[in-house]
Amino acid sequence: MSDLVRAAIAGEATPRPPYAFWTHYPETDLDPDAIARETIAFARATRQDFVKSMPNGLYCVEDWGVRADYSEIAQGGAAQVVESPILTPEDWRAIRRLDPTAGTLGRELKHLSLLVDALGGDVPVLATVFSPVTIAKKLSGGAFAAHARSHRALVRAALDEIAATTADFAARAIALGCAGAFFAVQDATATLGAPAWSELGMDHDLAALQGAREGWFNVVHMHGDDILFDLLTTYPVHVLNWHVGETEPGIAGYRAAGGTKPVLGGLRRTPITRRDMAAVQADLDAALSTDRGRGVLLSPGCVIRHPVDLDILKAIAARIRGEDS
Repeated sequence: MSDLVRAAIAGEATPRPPYAFWTHYPETDLDPDAIARETIAFARATRQDFVKSMPNGLYCVEDWGVRADYSEIAQGGAAQVVESPILTPEDWRAIRRLDPTAGTLGRELKHLSLLVDALGGDVPVLATVFSPVTIAKKLSGGAFAAHARSHRALVRAALDEIAATTADFAARAIALGCAGAFFAVQDATATLGAPAWSELGMDHDLAALQGAREGWFNVVHMHGDDILFDLLTTYPVHVLNWHVGETEPGIAGYRAAGGTKPVLGGLRRTPITRRDMAAVQADLDAALSTDRGRGVLLSPGCVIRHPVDLDILKAIAARIRGEDS
C-alpha cells in the first residue's frame, strides 16, 4: 500500500485511489497504548492505505499548563480548554521551548511509535501536528488575537518557542518512522486576512514545517471556511487537504486554476454520518472526474465526528476498492 500512496503523490496512474478515514477516540486517546490499539483496529477494519494519527486536539498545549475537558467528544463535540496559563499579555513570557520526549508530547511520540511498529512497514503513518498560531490560540483560551494586537513582540517571541517545539516534535516523529506530518492550520482564514497571516502565521508555520523536511508525505490541512487557499497552497508540503465539497474550491476548480499538487480529501462528512451512499458516490465521482483521478487520495475533509458508523466506512472502502458492484 505504501507504493500505491507514493504513486498517487507522484501523480501517476494507479489502479484505484488510496484512501483513509479518521475520527476521534474519546476516553482512550489519553493512553498511548489504548489509542494505538483503537487506531490499528480501525485502520484494519476499513483496510486503509495510510493512517492519520488522531491524538486529542489539545495534546499540543497540555505541557504548557492547559487543563482540558474532553467529555463532549463522544457526543460529537470537541475538547474544551477549562484552565489556561495565559491570562495577561505578560504570561506569554513563560512560554519556552519544550522537550518533546517528556510529558504529553512524549506520550504522543510513544503513540506514534506504536502505530509505526504495527503498520508503518506497509501502511504509512501521518503524525498530526498543529500550526504554531493554532497552538497559541488553543493555549490562550481566546486571548490570542487581543494580545497579538497589543503586545505583538511578546506573542511573536512565544510563537518562536512554539514553532521550535513543533519542529522538534515533527522531526522526532519522522525519525520514528512516520511518513510525514499532517500539519493542521485552523486559523488562516479570510477573517484574519492574508497580510496578517503572512506577518504572524506563515513564518512560524514554515519554521515548524522544517522539522518535517525528511518526510515524504507531508500534508497541510486547511481548516474551515474562507481559507487563505492561495497562500497555504504555497507551503512546502507534498499534499493538500481541505474541506472539499464543504468549502471552495473543488478539486476540479483547483486543477482548472492551474493547481498541480496532489489532493487529499473529496468526501464530505455529513453524507458519511447520514449513511447516504448516493451522496458519497457523488463525492467519489466528483473527486475522480479530473484527469481520471490522478493525484487524488480519498479521505474526509476533516475529522468524522461521533457517532461513527463502522459499517458505512466499510461500505465506502469496498466501493473505492471496486468490490461493491
